[in-house]
Amino acid sequence: MTYDGYAAKSGKHPKEVLPMPTTTLTLAPQQKQQLNVHLVQQMKLLQLNILELDQYVQEAVEANPLLEFTRGTADEGWQETDGREYPRSHSTRSRDDEPAPDPLANAARQTETLQQVLLEQLGCQKVTKQERQLACYIIGTLDGNGWWREDVSATAKAFGVTEPAVEAALRLVQQLEPAGVGARNLSQCLELQLPPDAPELVRQLVREGLELLGQNQIPALARKFHTTKQAILAARELICSLDPKPGARYASSGPVAYQREDVRVECTDKGLTVTVYDTWGGKFVLNQEYLDWGKEQGNAQVKAYLKEQLGRARQLQQLLKERQQTLLSVFQALVTHQESFFRLGPGHKQPLKLADLAEETGLAISTVSRALQHKAIGCKWGCFAAGSFLVGEAVSQAAGTVTEERLQQLIRQVIDAEDKHHPLSDQAICEVLEKQGVHTARRTVNKYRVKLGIPGKSGRKVWE
Repeated sequence: MTYDGYAAKSGKHPKEVLPMPTTTLTLAPQQKQQLNVHLVQQMKLLQLNILELDQYVQEAVEANPLLEFTRGTADEGWQETDGREYPRSHSTRSRDDEPAPDPLANAARQTETLQQVLLEQLGCQKVTKQERQLACYIIGTLDGNGWWREDVSATAKAFGVTEPAVEAALRLVQQLEPAGVGARNLSQCLELQLPPDAPELVRQLVREGLELLGQNQIPALARKFHTTKQAILAARELICSLDPKPGARYASSGPVAYQREDVRVECTDKGLTVTVYDTWGGKFVLNQEYLDWGKEQGNAQVKAYLKEQLGRARQLQQLLKERQQTLLSVFQALVTHQESFFRLGPGHKQPLKLADLAEETGLAISTVSRALQHKAIGCKWGCFAAGSFLVGEAVSQAAGTVTEERLQQLIRQVIDAEDKHHPLSDQAICEVLEKQGVHTARRTVNKYRVKLGIPGKSGRKVWE
């Protein structure tokens, strides 16, 4: 019987036959990065400088009852090198027992703040209660240069007084020593320091000619004030003897911020020695009394707590060890590339990129970047930020590459040797450098001259 016949006889319609579902497997490559707690803490410790690391370890030891400080001999495991082969002229060591040098140990600084000096003088003045209150506020709001940049009308509104009252209190502060404090701008700061018998030309220059004077436009000033160039030069000499920042000589009212060396590079007869300071390696141990006490406890919660703290203690030791090995590897590679600087001094840095250090150490670029972040390298030439040794190429030529630092040094040398009565233009500096074998463009010279804070041709001219 056919299908159509069955349908006609039964009076029923057959069910629709659906196709069978199919399953397809597809393989596709996919990059996925997972960070566990250990890696996160490892990256965090790596970018800390030595001061931040001290605080971190102190807090970790204080929070963990199984850890305690000791003054015993450091463990040998804390003196590992990175295991790579380097030139024989270099050696690597970890100084555990020797504390990092304090750069402020022999530094002499002003102990009194500007506010303290002014308030002492104000205490000897016969003023009203309102004047004293306004003067104390003005003294307390002076900036680091000794200038007062607050708004007079806003101050008057805040104290419920008139603007002339605020201006009178400001004049009172401006009469105190050092001369120039409380000034509203540079012109007023210099004018407050002028003696009563100062020539009128000097006062005119301070009020109306500072911009041209800063540009060394002596002939233009002589024409503007209808005088001679010699008179302008004599007035400039008096103005240059004044202090535009009378408050900068005093100590800051806030905490003193300073940085200790994280790495020390020393030049010895056997070569360069790289020291990465590790003030905590082997300086804390497990508290054996707590461990023995924990074994005798039958409380499950106590045992679980001590087990957790024991894991954290061992993890901290492992993190510090890994940090030390990474820093040793990175800074050894950096010193190897910049050996000429540590031997010969500033001006001898070589081109260096993060990718070069990553290739040398076998670490990721991000790891190398964190290792250099917030670190300071000390040597006989001074203390430098680790990131300053990453130098780009300013000029690339057949004879070799010239770094940005070296080009800036050459430009400064050319300008120092020029005839100040006939200073060189940027194009002339290019020609002098070309004779020395350094080919560069005029705009490049202009860029680095401005970066060095050196004025242009007219600004360097010495007038007779």
